Amino acid sequence: MSIRFADEKDLGKVLEIERLSFSDPWDHHGFKTTLKHTFLVFDEQDISGYLIAVCCYKNIRGTIMKIAVHPEHRRKGVGTALLKHCLEILKGKGIIDVCLNVEMSRKPAIALYEKFGFQITKTIHMDYEDDLSDDAFHVMKLILAES
Repeated sequence: MSIRFADEKDLGKVLEIERLSFSDPWDHHGFKTTLKHTFLVFDEQDISGYLIAVCCYKNIRGTIMKIAVHPEHRRKGVGTALLKHCLEILKGKGIIDVCLNVEMSRKPAIALYEKFGFQITKTIHMDYEDDLSDDAFHVMKLILAES
């Protein structure tokens, strides 16, 4: 297993995973601008997953922006390894808590986050007339250290 920081040569494979994972994928520019943040790839012979996290709010809060695993490599520990590595990096930077947003329909992702101790802090519905909307997502948070 090899987890490393991404560089520009990785973006082609990252974009492929992005298109296979999300209905509204980021473009090349969106990923290129995140290279300066915590942008990790899981790379054995080929990139099979990635995670992007940023430090914000006076560098005490981390936000996981994206995590995706190629469909052929899901349920093999890639997401777990990426998330564990990212949290270790953020904790080492003195980050106190980490937040993320996840669509309610992404049950395996929610289970992964809960396994690491993330808790749902609120649920946001994009269609305010229908609380069962497919566009709803959870805001989840993990406390890494006491402030």
